[in-house]
This record gives sequence, structure tokens and C-alpha cells, in this order.
Amino acid sequence: MMEIFFGAVLLILAAAVVLLFAMFGELTSRLPTERAEAAARDPEIWPLEDARLGTAPAGWPGGLAGLAAGAADRDADRDADRNADRNADRDAARPVLVLSTACSTCKDVAAQLSEELDRGAGGDMAVVVSTAERARGERFVQRYGLHRLAHYVDEGGAWVAEEFNVRMSPTALVVRDGRLESALVFQDVQALRTAIGQANAEPGTGQNGNRAKGVA
Repeated sequence: MMEIFFGAVLLILAAAVVLLFAMFGELTSRLPTERAEAAARDPEIWPLEDARLGTAPAGWPGGLAGLAAGAADRDADRDADRNADRNADRDAARPVLVLSTACSTCKDVAAQLSEELDRGAGGDMAVVVSTAERARGERFVQRYGLHRLAHYVDEGGAWVAEEFNVRMSPTALVVRDGRLESALVFQDVQALRTAIGQANAEPGTGQNGNRAKGVA
């Protein structure tokens, strides 16, 4: 009887060891893939020349209402403790990332955003999800946790095309005080942040021009 018992224990231990090695193998197989994906991202940023720079949309969809001109002032007025930040909020450029559910690079960008949010960072960006069907766009938002950001599901890409003449993704709409300051084609979120950070550090330079906003 004891031999049967110990034999069963050994089988369980062997199975546990096999499972452990399988999990370790899965983990190690993912790490090179993730590193390869990061290495394959092009850090260059290109201007989207046909975008309607300097324009403000007729209206911002509900999820993006905070990008409208004067929104920072209205928010500050509702909370007196934030008045000191009013000028900084007004002057800062805000990125709105246009992603498509049919674009593989967009999925990688969404994954980068999700990783930032999981680390407790990255909440300053907004997202427009261009999609053929609203349900597909909503699934995209949920899959990558983009509901944690200001976002809008743009069925057929109609809103972003009509307001800004943007039909390419992934594209970053850089918005300042409710107006489109630049439109940048990108792949790497961190490289985009660097470019926009340079623009915010030098406000007023190259207004309404893509190249002066940190484009490599």
C-alpha cells in the first residue's frame, strides 16, 4: 500500500515539474518576442501633411470633451485648488491617438498604452478608435483597457476624417487649446512622448507646423 502511495506522490511531483517547465518555457518564449517587437518599432515620426492644421472641430465627441478650447479653464473654475495649474493645462499639447481595429501596428500601439496604464502611467493621452463596426471598436477598447483613457469609437472613421482630414493610422493628433497643432505618424509611443515633450518645452515655436514639433 505504501508503495502505491509513494508512487502516486512521485507521479504528482513529476507532473508538477513538467508543468513548471512548460510555464517557464512559455514565459521565456514570450520575452524574446516582446523584446523583438520593441526593437522592430521604428522610432521615427513623420508629419501627416494633408491634415488640417490650426483648425478646431465643430464639436468634440463626449469622451473627448476635455480637449475643447477653454476646457482647462472651466475645469479650474470648478475647482479653485487647481487654478495654479490653469496656464500649464492651457499651454500643454495633448496627444489624441487615432488607431484602427484593422491595423496591426495600431494593435501594438494599443498594447504599449496598456502597458503604460498597467504601470500607473500614460493617462494623459486620448484615443480615437476608427472601426467599421461600433461593436468591434468597443471590443478593441476593452481588450487593451483603453476605457481607462478618454476615448471615442469613430464608426467608419467619419469624425476624424471630416474634421481633420486624417485617414491614416496610427496617427497622433497633437491638440493645443482645442486646435490641431500637428498630426504625426508614429509607431513608438515613447518616441512620440519625447517629441511632444520637446514641443511643450518650446511653446509657440513653429505654430501650426508639423516639422517644428520635434519631428525627426
